[in-house]
Amino acid sequence: MTISARVHESAVVPAPVSTVWKKIRAMDFKWWSLVAATSCESSVDQVGSIHVISYKDGSKWTVKLSELSDTDTFLTYELVSSEEPLQVTSAIHTIRLRRITADNTTLVEWTSDYSADVTSAVTEDSRHKKLEAFADLSKSVKA
Repeated sequence: MTISARVHESAVVPAPVSTVWKKIRAMDFKWWSLVAATSCESSVDQVGSIHVISYKDGSKWTVKLSELSDTDTFLTYELVSSEEPLQVTSAIHTIRLRRITADNTTLVEWTSDYSADVTSAVTEDSRHKKLEAFADLSKSVKA
């Protein structure tokens, strides 16, 4: 894939990395208000596993877990298909956590790399949804 655009957003989540990693690593996105349900055809933490993410707006993505590191607290998944046509051929997403040592909170970084046919509407939508997701993740660790 030739990368045409990268969307990178980050936020501080007020919880230790271990707490945040449990939520991210599960790949169920239960903490994100835009997600209605998820399913997985095999073990959720198996590289190569296929996950289906159903969003509340009715869209549905099938993604493949490409990388997972408990040591470096990150995962990467790539878009395999979508029930509704997307305005991009391919997308690879990485969520990485880093411990902030000063106060034992977590820096969450979410990067999406898109193929050359991506539109600015897709990248802006991605940017805004990441920011909403960070807010939802922060709320979920406080609950």
